[in-house]
Amino acid sequence: MKLTGLLLALTLAGSAHAQSAPPTDTLLLSPRRSVEGQLIRPFSARYTMLMRREGQEKPVGSVATSYEYLPGPKLGLKRSVITFPTGAIVDSGTVDRRTLYPLAHRSHQPNGRTLALNFAGPRVTGFNQVGSQRTAVDLTTSAALFDSFSADLVVLALPLRAGQAFKFAQYVYEKGGPDWVRGRIVGAQPLPAPDGKTSRPAWVVQTFGSDKTTVTYWLDPSTRRLLQIEVVSPGRELIMRQVE
Repeated sequence: MKLTGLLLALTLAGSAHAQSAPPTDTLLLSPRRSVEGQLIRPFSARYTMLMRREGQEKPVGSVATSYEYLPGPKLGLKRSVITFPTGAIVDSGTVDRRTLYPLAHRSHQPNGRTLALNFAGPRVTGFNQVGSQRTAVDLTTSAALFDSFSADLVVLALPLRAGQAFKFAQYVYEKGGPDWVRGRIVGAQPLPAPDGKTSRPAWVVQTFGSDKTTVTYWLDPSTRRLLQIEVVSPGRELIMRQVE
């Protein structure tokens, strides 16, 4: 689920132990350290996508996402299909499943747009094409970046320490390159059912984007599966709720 691309389309990421005192340092994440990609096991999940306005939720689409291990040297493949009434966005991304270091990302959108990215160390190459218009991508940064398409995997691979702050840089084509994300591991909080009558155990992680977007992730700490995601940006609230 690439949240940046999803928001743009609408406008057209083990058990855990809470600490007695929250950590005061900010954990700097990179594809070389601080994430445990091996915590993420293969999965397949579906989500209902809803827009919330004035307290009312309206279905606007669905998301099907999966993660699998590929044969070979510790590779993982994430796939995502975001379906709207007007079409579907199909994304796939290959990572080193130990570090979540990105290797490739492909995206196909209903407006005829194709985005193809390849990652090699700090260099990102590829192209963005809409119709016959193709724009080359060739960017070298000071250090290797995560791919924004795999931001949810980064969240799933975090050490679950209540109060832990973190930050990481990701590549976002729509923002022209590196984009810094800051976040906080809130801790254990029950996730209420839509009817408000029941709840289930969950851990909450929040990220804060440079564009004033806040993403709240509810995850099952025993399976490292995402249960729900809420994306709040100025004037818009989007919910992705797992279908049981």
